[in-house]
Amino acid sequence: MATELLAPVQAAPPAVAEPEMLVEGLRQLQQRIPGFTQLSVREKRSRARAANLDAEFIESGLHAAEVWRDTQLIAKRSGEELRQEQEEIRRWEEVIVELRAILDGIEAANLKRKHRLGTAILQIYRILGIYFRRSRPEDAYMRPYYERMRRAYQATQQFRGRKKNEPAAE
Repeated sequence: MATELLAPVQAAPPAVAEPEMLVEGLRQLQQRIPGFTQLSVREKRSRARAANLDAEFIESGLHAAEVWRDTQLIAKRSGEELRQEQEEIRRWEEVIVELRAILDGIEAANLKRKHRLGTAILQIYRILGIYFRRSRPEDAYMRPYYERMRRAYQATQQFRGRKKNEPAAE
């Protein structure tokens, strides 16, 4: 169940997560995050300067906001509210770090899967090529599959800037 996705791990770990379950859980999670939104590149750029001020400057500004009597008038929030906003930002930064670590781990696991699959496919391609150079009649039924693989492989090698007959670097 997607709602159990982010439940704390119990003594016995839950079943392995399926990609579809994670996608559904993440979509539900988006709805629970206050202020969750997507910004265009232009919107991100327009906010970058004020959003990336020096930490010492922010801290000094928070001190000033807490003692200045006109903070509420100017900032539409009290010094204490600004301090709470800074704490909320810190807490969400921790979430961002953890989500990036999860994303990196998922990408690494998928890269390993792709590598395992790609290695197997390259082995099949090379062995089929050897079989057809040796004219093994019992494997003739595989020729259309091999030829299709060869055309696709050569097209990708051309796309990568290699000549047709140049072997791939391993």
